[in-house]
Amino acid sequence: MKTKKVNRYYCDFCKKAGCNAYWIRRHEERCTMNPNRFCGFCKMLDNEQLPMASLIELLPNPGKFTKVDEFGDKYITGFDEAMKKALDKLRDTTGNCPACILAAIRQSGIPVYATKFDFKRECQNVWDAINAENLSNSCYG
Repeated sequence: MKTKKVNRYYCDFCKKAGCNAYWIRRHEERCTMNPNRFCGFCKMLDNEQLPMASLIELLPNPGKFTKVDEFGDKYITGFDEAMKKALDKLRDTTGNCPACILAAIRQSGIPVYATKFDFKRECQNVWDAINAENLSNSCYG
């Protein structure tokens, strides 16, 4: 029987782990939980990357929407509408950068599932727009 000890590296901002220090270091630079992250999407889109604190301020505080009924049970009212408006404002502010929007949501403490923000679909929309623009600028378009 052979035993092997290996190093395991962990992101300082989220729970991501791996056996390759280079990849975890690279992940940490762009991690959506890193308040000083580098956004590759913004670079690709030629957007100015804004400070995370200014993006988080655009999101609603879920505590403002929590109500208590006469039986003492908590419920949330009006959060979906406020979040929809906040997402529209975030899209305008970030130049429609899905990574910065996701980072703002995650760092604000709002659960991503509660926002109805679909990162995969948002990324696909950006890629579709880029591909359509490239096709129209090419000799094939």
